[in-house]
Amino acid sequence: MNPDNRVKKENLKFRRIKEKERMFFYESAFESTRDFSENIIGIDFAVLKKICMINRFLLGVPFKILAKNMKDFFIEYEGQVVAGYTMIFDKKTDSYELGNLFTRPNFQGRGIGNIVMKKIIKEYSHKTIKLSVNNTNEAALHLYKKYGFIEDYSIKEYFQEIPLEVDSNLDGYKIRLATKEDLTKLTRIINEIPEMNNLAKKYKKTFGKTQKKKLRLENHLPAVIEKNGEILGIGRAFWSKGAPETAQIAAVAILPEVKEIYPYFISFLTKEAEKYDLKKFSWTNNQRTKIFAEYIEPFLNEPSRIGYVMSRNS
Repeated sequence: MNPDNRVKKENLKFRRIKEKERMFFYESAFESTRDFSENIIGIDFAVLKKICMINRFLLGVPFKILAKNMKDFFIEYEGQVVAGYTMIFDKKTDSYELGNLFTRPNFQGRGIGNIVMKKIIKEYSHKTIKLSVNNTNEAALHLYKKYGFIEDYSIKEYFQEIPLEVDSNLDGYKIRLATKEDLTKLTRIINEIPEMNNLAKKYKKTFGKTQKKKLRLENHLPAVIEKNGEILGIGRAFWSKGAPETAQIAAVAILPEVKEIYPYFISFLTKEAEKYDLKKFSWTNNQRTKIFAEYIEPFLNEPSRIGYVMSRNS
């Protein structure tokens, strides 16, 4: 780094973004992930803007609640926005999450990232700070490690053409789309996976009959694994009509005894999603899904993205 090119701390202005600047904030943050987003996911900023607008419309009051715990910041230098970041407070974990940290391309390599990190740590170090970062982003990894962040676990993201084909070998298990009545058959899942206590409440939203919930229902395919009338697993495919052709596949809760059925479960969901003209599916190997990784990953291509979840304790 050229010392003469570095920006001095006192010349930077930190401020909360204004609501009318929100799309410019997203666009600026999007610059740093443009290659991955456009080449792998197939999403450009015009689509991202549409998704953001749809989400704001659909979320309504919940977004306002989230926004109370979320703060977006711009950093200005000589009247220009040069960087930005988001801080979200998670009440459940009593920690902060750092996201959307970016330095605009024309201002990179001038020491701005160091100044921003020092300010973040000074203001939020009374709590644990978490973040996620791509393994190929060497500059960001170096920066985070420099300021005391350590890797908690890795994340692998896969983008695959629909459908995922696996040989049928269910051995008495049945995989089907979920019904509202299935919410009364989740006793074992709720008892054996404590964090799923609110599962039925979440899934009730999926089966809402009101016009207000119609769009959500049309873009959400819940499915179950069943044997002898007992529900042993539940998961879903979901997507946004604003997103280009991609459904996200998630297992919400599957009992250990049926984890080998996971590839067939994913295959079933991809075929169902294909009926909605979706052409890709995404699957993420993280802490929640890692127990299924050995069963699903042999059917997948190489991961499209590998990242790390990092944290810095108070």
